[in-house]
Amino acid sequence: MTNEIETSICAESGVYVHVSEWDDGGAWIKMQVDRASIYTPLTRAEAEQLLAGLQAILSKEVTA
Repeated sequence: MTNEIETSICAESGVYVHVSEWDDGGAWIKMQVDRASIYTPLTRAEAEQLLAGLQAILSKEVTA
């Protein structure tokens, strides 16, 4: 499979996060810190649940 969509970020905490397409509509997630990595595939339904959770967190109004 050719990965057509990939996104990588380095969080302020120093954790590297990479997501890419996986297996017919799913997602592959990799998290990496110094000397440790974890990977997991997510089905499309699992990726949608993760997205919904992130959107719920980000939709909350931030007060300073």
